[in-house]
Amino acid sequence: MKIKKEFCMRSICGENALVPIGETASSFKGIIKVNNIGSFIWNNLENVENEEEIVSLVAAKYNLELNEARSDVDGFIKYLKNVNII
Repeated sequence: MKIKKEFCMRSICGENALVPIGETASSFKGIIKVNNIGSFIWNNLENVENEEEIVSLVAAKYNLELNEARSDVDGFIKYLKNVNII
C-alpha cells in the first residue's frame, strides 16, 4: 500500500502519533495518536503486497487470532483511507 509522504510517525511524550508535514500540516489540523499495533501496521504497510499479509504479520507479532488481527488491520486501514493518508 502506498502511504502519503506528507505524514510521518513520531514519538511524542512516549506516545506514537502520525504527524502531518509539509503543506499537509497547514490543511490537516492536529495529529493522530496511534497505539502499538497501529504503529506496527504503519511501519510495515509499504513492505507488504496486500492486507492479508499485514494481517498475518500482526497476528504473529502480537500472538492474535487471525480474525482479531484482521479486525485491527481493517479498522486502522479504513481510518487511514477515510482521512486520506493512504
